[in-house]
Amino acid sequence: MKYIDDSMPGAAERFYCTQPDQNSLVYGTEKDLINGFEYLKKNGNPERLFVQNNCSISLVGDDIEGIAAKSHLPWPVYGIDSGGLHGSFAGGFSRALSLLVQQMNPLKKSDGVNVLGLSSVYLRGKADAIEIRRLLELCDIHVVSMPGVGDSWESIMKAPEAALNIVVRNELALKAAEDMKSRFDIPYISVGLPYGMEGTLRWLNRIAEAVNSASLKAAEMEIRCRQKRLLHFGNNMKSMWGTLWFDRILFSAPPEESLGIAEALRGEWADTENLTVHLQADTCSETPAVDTVRVIGINDISIAEDYKKWDGGLILSSSHETERLLRMNRPFVSCHITRPVYDEMAVSDLPLCGIRGAEYLYEKIWNAKLSGHIRMAKT
Repeated sequence: MKYIDDSMPGAAERFYCTQPDQNSLVYGTEKDLINGFEYLKKNGNPERLFVQNNCSISLVGDDIEGIAAKSHLPWPVYGIDSGGLHGSFAGGFSRALSLLVQQMNPLKKSDGVNVLGLSSVYLRGKADAIEIRRLLELCDIHVVSMPGVGDSWESIMKAPEAALNIVVRNELALKAAEDMKSRFDIPYISVGLPYGMEGTLRWLNRIAEAVNSASLKAAEMEIRCRQKRLLHFGNNMKSMWGTLWFDRILFSAPPEESLGIAEALRGEWADTENLTVHLQADTCSETPAVDTVRVIGINDISIAEDYKKWDGGLILSSSHETERLLRMNRPFVSCHITRPVYDEMAVSDLPLCGIRGAEYLYEKIWNAKLSGHIRMAKT
């Protein structure tokens, strides 16, 4: 809930708890639900209502949607099962997106695209979505729908109009893209997220191969212009502080962030003796920029060894990993690329991906290097 409220201020106001007591575990939650529905009738006007039982209450087995039907509510009600403290955000998002696809109906095709796999819950997720929409429209590609980052229900339900689905995170949206291919005959491509200037251009080229009306001229012109600007600033810093080098670099983040930023970092901005990635979900994606790939939950023993052997370098991760290194009294400089983030405020609308994201990440990585120099000078 905290991550949602951090990314969408005021989101907590859209949540209501029925406060069931111990008797509900024995006699069911129908009375609690009906009281909750009556409260919402008087005090709210939701477009849609999602009801989720916690893992204890779900054992009772109440028919949530049946109880809602008897209450004659003016809005659609969806029951969400919670079977306990297992699973992941990505797994839940994927299931929810597939359920959305079941609510869609066939529509007359346009030449637009859907972007699937974005979420405002991810660090700078809304800003990433704005940048991706900007890049696609810069290439004359019309975006029909982007579920997960604030699109209205009406906009999401227009998704079957699209001629192509662009999947940017397989763990969030590949299943939904396959469902839409089956139901509406919409082809899809899995392209990951665009990181770095050259990485963004490659990403746009892959999409342009599937969208005949696309024109990359304006985007390429902007990329070349911004590259010159980055080169100027980078050369100024190198003349004072040397090359952007780290003895070791460690990523711990979702697959697209880890592999995409790793490729941009080693291919465009910095270099290192060793680049290791700890993926928060398994993936079939890969990049030659990475020396070692481990998957959290599968390679945990090797991951623990990586931390034990760590003796300095750059870590791109959440606050969980940097706190772990602090407790182990290991030296590091850091750049947050995923949640949770406890020691940094994120208010600006700067993305991590695309052209604007490349500038922002380059700036953050240089500043991480400089903070390391300053820390060493003080000790």
